[in-house]
Amino acid sequence: MSEFNSLKGNYLNFIEKNKLVTAAVKFIINKIIWKMKNTKNCLLKIDVSTSYGRQELMAMKKLQSLIKKFVTDSNAMGQEKGLEATLAFVENYAHAGKTVGEVMSGIITKCIAAPKTKTRDLALQLTLMYIEIEKQDIVQEELVKGMDMKNPKIVAACINASTTALREFGSKVFPVKPLVKKISVLFADRDKAVRDEARALVIEMYRWIGPALRSQLSNLQPVQVTELETEFAKIEGQKAIPARYLRSQQEKQAKMAAEATTVGSDGEEVEETDAPVQLDPYELADPVDILSKMPKDFYEKIEAKKWQERKEALEAVEVLLKTPKLENGDYGDLVRMLKKVIQKDSNVLVVTLAAKCLTGLATGLKKRFQTYAGACVPALLEKFKEKKQNVVVAVREAIDAVFLSTSVDTILEDVLEALNNKNPSVKSETALFLSRSFTKIVPTALNKKLLKALTGGLLKIVNEPDPTVRDSTCEALGTLMKLVGEKAIGPFLIELEKDNLKMTKIKECCEKAVIIVKVPGVKKERPTTAPTKSTPVVEESKPAPPAKQAKRPATASSKKKPEISSGSATIVKSKGSKPQKVVKAVERELSEEEAVEIVSDVLSTDIISALADSNWKNRLSATEQILSTIQALDSNNVPTQALVKIISKKPGLKDTNFQVLKTRLDIVKYLASNCTFSTTTCDFCLNDVTEKLGDAKNGSTAAETLTAMAEATNLGHVSLLVMDFASTQKSPKVLQESLNWLAVAVKEFGFANLNAKALIESGKKALASNNPAVRQAAISYMGVLYLYMGASLHMFFENEKPTLRDQICAEFDKYENEKPPAPIRGIMKGGSSSSLNQDEDEDGTGDGDSGGGVINVQELLPRVDISSQITESLINELSDKNWKVRIEALTKVNTIISEAKLIKPNIGDLPQALALRLVDSNSKIAQTALNICESIVNAMGPQAKPLIRVFFPGFLHGLGDNKAWIRSASISCINSYGEKCGFKEFFEAEMIADALKSGSPALKTEVWGWLSEKLPKIPVKQISKEELLACVPHLFANLEDRNAEVRKNAQEAVLGIMIHLSYESMVKQTEKLKPGSKTAVMAALDKARPNLPIKPLPSKKQAPEKDSKAVRGTKPVANSKNAVKSKGTAPAKQPASSRKKDDDIDTSPLLVVNNMKHQRTIDESKLKVLKWNFTTPREEFVELLKEQMINANVNKTLMNNMFHIDFRYHIKAIESLMDDLPDNSSALISNLDLILKWLTLRFFDTNPSVLLKGLEYLHSVFNMLIEHKYHLLENEASSFIPYLILKIGDPKDAVRNGVRSLFKQICDVYAVSKLFSYIMEGLKSKNARQRAECLEVMGSIIEDYGITVCLPSPTACLKEVAKQISDRDNAVRNAALNCVVQAYYIVGEKVYKMVGQISDKDMSLLEERIKRASKKPPPQKTKIEPINVPLNSSGSPHRFSSVESSPAKINVVQENDSEEDIEQEVDADDDIPQVALPPVIQETQKEEIAGIFSLDPEYMKELDNLQGITQNLQLQKFDLEFLKEEIVVPPIADSKAKIMPLSPPKPINPSQIFSRTSLGHKQLSPRLTQQDVVIERTISQISNTDIPTALGAIEQMQEILQSQKGNLLINFEDLFMTSVAQQFKQLSHQTVDSNPQILKTYRALLTVIDCFYNNKVLGRKISIEVLKEIMQQLISILVEGKLNDVVNGDSYIRVVNLHCVKIMERSDHTNIICTLVKLLHYCINTSQQPRFVDLVMKCLWRVIKIMPNWTDEIDYDSVLLEIHIFFKDFPNSWWKTRESDTPVRTIKTIVHSMAKMKGAGLMMHLGKIPNTNDSEMEAYILRLLKGLKIEGAMKVPLKTDTRRSLSRSTHTQLTNIFQKIGNKDETDEGLNMLYDFLQQHPEADIDPFLKRSSQFFQDYIQKNLSKIDSDRKTSAHGRNEELENKLDSVASENSNSAGNRDLEYWKQRLEMWNRIWDETINKQY
Repeated sequence: MSEFNSLKGNYLNFIEKNKLVTAAVKFIINKIIWKMKNTKNCLLKIDVSTSYGRQELMAMKKLQSLIKKFVTDSNAMGQEKGLEATLAFVENYAHAGKTVGEVMSGIITKCIAAPKTKTRDLALQLTLMYIEIEKQDIVQEELVKGMDMKNPKIVAACINASTTALREFGSKVFPVKPLVKKISVLFADRDKAVRDEARALVIEMYRWIGPALRSQLSNLQPVQVTELETEFAKIEGQKAIPARYLRSQQEKQAKMAAEATTVGSDGEEVEETDAPVQLDPYELADPVDILSKMPKDFYEKIEAKKWQERKEALEAVEVLLKTPKLENGDYGDLVRMLKKVIQKDSNVLVVTLAAKCLTGLATGLKKRFQTYAGACVPALLEKFKEKKQNVVVAVREAIDAVFLSTSVDTILEDVLEALNNKNPSVKSETALFLSRSFTKIVPTALNKKLLKALTGGLLKIVNEPDPTVRDSTCEALGTLMKLVGEKAIGPFLIELEKDNLKMTKIKECCEKAVIIVKVPGVKKERPTTAPTKSTPVVEESKPAPPAKQAKRPATASSKKKPEISSGSATIVKSKGSKPQKVVKAVERELSEEEAVEIVSDVLSTDIISALADSNWKNRLSATEQILSTIQALDSNNVPTQALVKIISKKPGLKDTNFQVLKTRLDIVKYLASNCTFSTTTCDFCLNDVTEKLGDAKNGSTAAETLTAMAEATNLGHVSLLVMDFASTQKSPKVLQESLNWLAVAVKEFGFANLNAKALIESGKKALASNNPAVRQAAISYMGVLYLYMGASLHMFFENEKPTLRDQICAEFDKYENEKPPAPIRGIMKGGSSSSLNQDEDEDGTGDGDSGGGVINVQELLPRVDISSQITESLINELSDKNWKVRIEALTKVNTIISEAKLIKPNIGDLPQALALRLVDSNSKIAQTALNICESIVNAMGPQAKPLIRVFFPGFLHGLGDNKAWIRSASISCINSYGEKCGFKEFFEAEMIADALKSGSPALKTEVWGWLSEKLPKIPVKQISKEELLACVPHLFANLEDRNAEVRKNAQEAVLGIMIHLSYESMVKQTEKLKPGSKTAVMAALDKARPNLPIKPLPSKKQAPEKDSKAVRGTKPVANSKNAVKSKGTAPAKQPASSRKKDDDIDTSPLLVVNNMKHQRTIDESKLKVLKWNFTTPREEFVELLKEQMINANVNKTLMNNMFHIDFRYHIKAIESLMDDLPDNSSALISNLDLILKWLTLRFFDTNPSVLLKGLEYLHSVFNMLIEHKYHLLENEASSFIPYLILKIGDPKDAVRNGVRSLFKQICDVYAVSKLFSYIMEGLKSKNARQRAECLEVMGSIIEDYGITVCLPSPTACLKEVAKQISDRDNAVRNAALNCVVQAYYIVGEKVYKMVGQISDKDMSLLEERIKRASKKPPPQKTKIEPINVPLNSSGSPHRFSSVESSPAKINVVQENDSEEDIEQEVDADDDIPQVALPPVIQETQKEEIAGIFSLDPEYMKELDNLQGITQNLQLQKFDLEFLKEEIVVPPIADSKAKIMPLSPPKPINPSQIFSRTSLGHKQLSPRLTQQDVVIERTISQISNTDIPTALGAIEQMQEILQSQKGNLLINFEDLFMTSVAQQFKQLSHQTVDSNPQILKTYRALLTVIDCFYNNKVLGRKISIEVLKEIMQQLISILVEGKLNDVVNGDSYIRVVNLHCVKIMERSDHTNIICTLVKLLHYCINTSQQPRFVDLVMKCLWRVIKIMPNWTDEIDYDSVLLEIHIFFKDFPNSWWKTRESDTPVRTIKTIVHSMAKMKGAGLMMHLGKIPNTNDSEMEAYILRLLKGLKIEGAMKVPLKTDTRRSLSRSTHTQLTNIFQKIGNKDETDEGLNMLYDFLQQHPEADIDPFLKRSSQFFQDYIQKNLSKIDSDRKTSAHGRNEELENKLDSVASENSNSAGNRDLEYWKQRLEMWNRIWDETINKQY
């Protein structure tokens, strides 16, 4: 035993010393030791781990299933340690909440009442800890269960725990309502300890909820209540504050505490976020069903003749209604009866009781009474006429209780009607009712529209003779002013401001008013000028000084003139430092004398008097002087009204001279446009200006003046005055032009804030005119109104004559499907007008600036009041027992509504009577009632909203009917009410939840179907979340319903409810479900979750933020970029949310360079951390990756986005990484394993956008790794490749293609054999698509890298592959066979042994596949390096250059052209050129021979000998010092001397060489004009990703191209076409259906191409690469077929084809041929779709067809160079393995056509081919020439005929010449000799002599040979003299070295010069 104790002590000492083991491990050790003691086993072996952190978490994970046993251990010591371990576990483990249920049950049964104090304390601490981790609901549920146990100790302990939890966390976290129900039971317990604990609990509850608790103590004994009241008095007024917070609240509270520490010294109040909740007793009460308790004879007694019986019936109901909360039910009959009594009973007591009953009913139902409120309010308001005070008091209480269930908006019409009542008592009480109501609503409930209506109604009675009415009205207005503020109500009280007594009275009432409802106030902020905490003095911030008054004009007199306005509108600005919105004020109208006096300060007396002069010239001069004078004045100080009055002075605007009149109108227009122009001024001159609309010469000026006046004031005001005046004029011209002006003005200003009804009436009057021109103008005007008001405008013309109605309809049809234009006027100046004659809403609820809002025409039409027709007898008939009577009554109601068409909302008791018929047992009656309900909403419009609460339960009942037509009628009714009134009212009073609770399967099916359709379309904040939460339990239950239709529709409804409640909220509701049900429900939730709509991301910071503009001297607002953080000063004013956002932004690099990857690799290899290996990612892997990223200093913002629950943040993270990749590649390599691991987690996401974005990023990453020659580490590969293999079986083609290309990249950075092993593992997958793709990749790897990459051995791998041949999936079988065939190509017949034993069927399949494949063996694959062709002398671009530009979005127009498209034209057989191909001769030699013809063996031997001779020359001793001299770098000379053209070279055109096209727009010429810069910028904007910007650019380009400026684009052709091509590329990644702008952009692009080529000058300078890009994009459109399915898709395809034809015909002929050859090369090289290749070939065939017309315009050298590259990359041997060789035949046809065009001269155009020995071109052209039997073809010097042999003497001669060239002194001589030698021996080949020299030396020789040739051929006359001089020179030079030459040498020289002389003479003659 001593050995055991020693071992135990040593181990525990080790634990305490290292501090590595948690309390959980201590418990396990103690448990093991205790059990070993009992079993007397003293042998204990302990393995101590020294790892940190991670193993503890893993230990906790394993302990999760054992936690309950910890707390229920039978051993006291073990139980105590178990509680310690559990407490540590819950406190530290993130997922400890999963154990709360079983652990809490164990705590309550075993621990909470344990004998040991420490055990009880630990149990209590553990309970509180569970609450802290936000499991309070389950904890409270378990504690309440514990209160029901028999053991009083457990009960008392549970009560104590509840009291402690409430005290620590507060009533928000630990709700009181579940505990209230236990109060009476606990106080009745026999155990005193239980009663004491219950008493303490109730006292604590009172601290938190206050007096609301008293109503729940009625069941206690009086003594107990007295004791509690005594305790309540002690804590009265104490403020309850929680001591502990939830985990989610702790961080927030810490920040608030820090802020309180900083700001607290200023003495400001700190907002308490955790203030105790003042509960309403109503919320704590249990609902009571009184309908079942009502006397059965109530409805009989209430209609009894004796008032005593009626009184008894009401008293019985009154007793029942004293219950604080009523159960849901149908109280319609009871409400109707009470209302009837209040309205019609003559007995005062009965009426009083009925009002009290109605009060109790409204109080017990609260918001649920809203259904009945609309019918009760009018009756109660009408009853205020009663003189008995007790009745009035009862009615007051009743209407106040009813108001709490409704809103001001709902009862507005009833209130306004009551205010207009004749009885002063009704008016007075209604005003008082409004006054009381205003104290109970928040200010936001009253918008401008309601304020205007209420104040308007009250202002009408404020001057009533009855003083009671006046006082009540003032009280209501004062209360309203107190509620919304004087500023808000001020504009509506302008008329009352003149009466100082009443305004004083209203303000007194305002001061006395007390607002009961809590108005949300603005949180006070510490002023920026406040000192820091250490500053002792605090200065108050002073308001800004008041605005300065407007100064008079400079010329004004300083003499004081009392009560004379300046003549300009008065603008009142609000006080304070903040800039406020301008408040418009009325301007007083000036008298004529005042106007003259004011204007005299500005104008001289002579000018004023000249205005009335009889001589028109004097008047004209005076008006012109006035105009020039006011234009020189400050616009803010111009006396506008006074000037207008002077101008209007006789003759004024009726001047008979048109020039004077025009100037007068110009003055008014200038004043309206530039100065302050009030409505008073406008009204004064408006009629005169309108009259001049009919003037022939000045009508347009008058119209412009009216427009300026409307813009200065308001179009609504001006339009009404214009139409009123014009309609009274005798001249029809005035009315006609007024209508025309108004039509234009409406389009320019928009339709917002116009009086639509008045405008329509004016138009209808004009339609009745006798003048046809007026009628036509009116019809056109109505068409403009139709543009804004929609089809409902037809209703106004139903009574017109058919002919006129047809004309109007025809005009309406012109505007069908058109959208109103955006307003261009009235936007800025409308805010500065100085009139209040506008009724528009300025709170943002109206149409605002849209100008295109649809007007609700039904609000303009007259409505019929049918309340008089809804008689009581008709209501009784609707409730008759005889069904025939009921249906007859319904027919009457239907007739009344249909005849009225549009009705007022006052329809009496009809809704309640109809509601009963909706649930009628007779289905025909129910259907008729449904139809009537639908007719009501159609006739009443949005005002039918209150009826939803009445009808909706009946509609729901109809949804559960067995008859389909009843259900469909119910759905139609519901949808009609939703469309007209909105859906908010459907989700109130838990009507839907109640229906689902007891509904039939048919009802559930229909309800869920309706919800699934409507909920996704309803705005999230429009309906109550509580209502939907009530439906969630029924939804979860119906997901497992036995009825399939119910399950299906419930599943579809999940998404709509999830949109409104969020996924997390619905998951939280599943906690109370059974495990089996929870699994099914969670599956349904997860299925719907990916379809949630995308919420807007936090807006990205816009491109470089500019410094905030300072407004009126204020400082710029600090943001995250410009804020300066200082420890000593207070932060600048900034909202808390903004500060938090700035703090969360991590501005550090996304990834940093470090060496931690090596340590991570070691840790993983030693198993110190989890190995990255899982089937699905578990949470511990995610946590591990987070921890590693934190240690690697990964950017915090990036990490937040990476591990966010929303997939859009993942996309944002990937985009950030992509942007960071080019500049931070080294950091990415340092953290590559972390990034790859995170991307593997994304592979398990269901969102395809993240996956595709991730693959795109991976492509960029591996491209970077390949460039850096990085080798993938083993742990990086093992944590990434297996998961990448999973995605190769993805259903989406885009994903699979991306993964396949990734594998090709991985082969360059990772061992192929290891990669092959990983892919082999993919064959074990159950996914057939994955197996097939893996086999395809394996076959590709074997083809590229051989069979040696197959590990562990090729045999083992092939056996596994062969097993797949028997797979059920056809794709897998084919892939396996293809893989084996690739091995067969390498090992041959041996493959049959390597596949092992397979079935006969599989073997036959394999043999057949190999037999077919052997007929077409694949060519040997060699890596072909890209050929970089340098720029030649003609400026041709590099062959592999690429054009990069940003995508754009542009508009398109259809084009009809007579030309045929490409596809139609080349489909005919005769259009395909026939090529006579020579027979293919298979080469049997193994040696590789360059060129077509094999070399002669003798010639080969001679070359060997020459090589030896060349080595003996010791060329390394040559003097090459001349190379160091400064020389001019020669151009690249590609052509050889033997085929140089004999014609003199063409002069160089510098403008062609250095044009913008040749420079590729790499720099902007400094001589660009401003116009060029604008064009270049516009073209650049075409490729902008922003659609509006791109569309604006395309419109500008269309205007430029269609104007005379189109020729300016000649230097921007490449840039233009590049932008267009890039836009097509951008559009190719988007679907046409995703955005309506996509199709519009296609149309715009095609239009701008058409405009471009319509200009005959443009199109010739487009480079080859740009042509290739645009042709590729246009052909891609044809191949992809995106536009085939759109409207007029055939037209789009035709236009694309026509554009292809235009490009081929209008572009540079050489460039288009080279472009198409390059494009065909690209198609074959990248394995494009066969249709793509076919279309490219069809383009080439068309070019071939028209090439004979281009004979003199083609650069054959450039074309042959491109064809040479094509032949070199795809030789004849390559085409033998292809299914079709049509591409190469097409290319050869081009050569064939050029041979026919040029004949033998074509051989002279091979100069650009670098080395004809490596080209098949020369041999092929030769065969063509021979085949065509071209004359002179045999005379062309051919390489194969002339360079066959070289004699010894010739070789020696060449050697001597090159020796001279190598000598500095003899270089010129040697070059001339070489030229002469080549002329004498054209068959000589000097390539062997040049191959050993540098490229520069070869170019130098070629350049000088060309120069010599040019010099000698300059003129025929000079050649002889040059020749003689050269002969003398050569002779003299040779004489100096004659001693070094032998006789044979001179003999040969003499013969050579003789031949040269003879040839020269012959050529001259």
